[in-house]
Amino acid sequence: MASKFPGERDEKAKLHTRKGHDMTWSCDKHGDPIKFYCKEHKIPVCHPCATKEHCHKPCELDDIEDVILERRRKLDDKQQEIEEMKKQLKTLDSKLEFTVTSASNHFQSVNDELQVAFDDKLKIVKDKEKRSIRSIDEEADKEIQIINEKRERRIKSCQEEAEQQQRPIRESLAKVESETKAISEVVAKRVKYITSNSQHAISTMDNADAKIKRIKQDDKTLVNEALQVLASLDDILNLKDVSDCLDGIQREVQKVKFFDGEVGGEHYGRIDGFIGKWELVKSIQIPSIVNDPLVRGLISDDEICVRDVMNDNMYVTNIRTENTQKVIGGDRSMYITSCAPIDSNVIVCGKGGRGRTGGTSDGGITLYDRQWKVIRDISMPRNNRSDTTSVHIDVDRDGMILAALYNQSNIYVINPADGKIVNTITKQGKKLVGSKIQALSSGDIIMTTVECSEFTVISRSGEAKVVLNSDEWFQPRCHFDKLTDTLYITYVDRKRNSFAVDQVSCDGIIQARRIVEYAESVRNVNLYTNPCLVTHSGNLVACDSDKLFVYKKRFIV
Repeated sequence: MASKFPGERDEKAKLHTRKGHDMTWSCDKHGDPIKFYCKEHKIPVCHPCATKEHCHKPCELDDIEDVILERRRKLDDKQQEIEEMKKQLKTLDSKLEFTVTSASNHFQSVNDELQVAFDDKLKIVKDKEKRSIRSIDEEADKEIQIINEKRERRIKSCQEEAEQQQRPIRESLAKVESETKAISEVVAKRVKYITSNSQHAISTMDNADAKIKRIKQDDKTLVNEALQVLASLDDILNLKDVSDCLDGIQREVQKVKFFDGEVGGEHYGRIDGFIGKWELVKSIQIPSIVNDPLVRGLISDDEICVRDVMNDNMYVTNIRTENTQKVIGGDRSMYITSCAPIDSNVIVCGKGGRGRTGGTSDGGITLYDRQWKVIRDISMPRNNRSDTTSVHIDVDRDGMILAALYNQSNIYVINPADGKIVNTITKQGKKLVGSKIQALSSGDIIMTTVECSEFTVISRSGEAKVVLNSDEWFQPRCHFDKLTDTLYITYVDRKRNSFAVDQVSCDGIIQARRIVEYAESVRNVNLYTNPCLVTHSGNLVACDSDKLFVYKKRFIV
């Protein structure tokens, strides 16, 4: 139909063949036959459409029959071209198939060559990779072996070190267990003895009871045997002694305690706290090269430092091996007054001497290694101008050096790492005059006062807490047990011409008199009282200037 002029958005008119006619269409709008074709609008139109809507330019009309004939001719021409093209395409199909097959075969051949070439290259790379991995594995195996060997060595070293550290602990444990076992055996033996006596008393009393019943039945027997029976029962019926004995056992058992701690960088542990009985277990002859020995202190559990007063040489005696060795040559300008271990590698010594003046005691303290090579000298201030100096030292629970000069009131706390004074303790009222200052595990300090006849326990602030003295102590020397803080006062017994040792608590209570007693030696030409030392494992060592006596405490009830 071509009833109207289509606008911009109108679709092209649809043409419909009339029924019964092949070449004729009718207009949907007017119903008239299609006569023309508008070339401008590219639609078929009827006569009314041509005269009304397509009669002006730019519309140009052609006869519809001419248009149909022309277009049919063009279609016929194209159909011929299609047929010709179809023939050519059939020819091309076989050629195309050949080309595709040929190209495919060629590409396959090329791909095969590429595959071979790249397979070779890949093989080279893979082989190189395998060689590299094998080399890496071999290097890694070697490194792993080295690491494993190093690991095994370190583990072995660690185990050996642990074994070395565990061995003394196990030995100490075994020693302590043997001590408690020995004490238990003493108690058990004593209790068994009392039990036996008690059972015997019960049996005796049963017999006596039967005898009393018998003699009471006859007056004559009663008169003749009553006094004898009564006399025999007096001791048996006294149960107070047994009760007191059991109370005493209980008291002594309760005193038994385990003490442990570090002394000189080494750990020690033992059973102590009871009074007990000291038995001589070893007597060690001091070599004649030591003319006039004066005990100066312990530097380990077995080693005792001894100064020869005649020439001021310094010796160390090992009470376990009984060997004595000279370690320092001395003269009147320098001698050792005291010594103590700082740790397992370092020893500190206080020194005395003459010919020194000025405001400091130069070299009054010296640190030595275990081969007695000087590590460092430490100087101390002094407030007198005497040419004689005497520095006394000890090591406290924190590893600090305590140092004091003879006849002065100050005690200096010194860091052994750098030799610097970190604190000054001033004794209020009395001056240090004796041969020692000693640091208790509580932090308090024992110092000798009043012309060597008494000992004062002071706090870190310098305040006097306890004064220890006794009329029986003549030329006393004080030493204390660093694990238990028990004091041992060695003195001259002028009545017996012998030395004796009293055991005293750090609060001034005399716990036991004359726990050890030994005679003076003719070798003691200067009549010195040597202090009685207590080793860290609990042995007591006395010196009469001729021998060292080693005592061990035994539990008794």
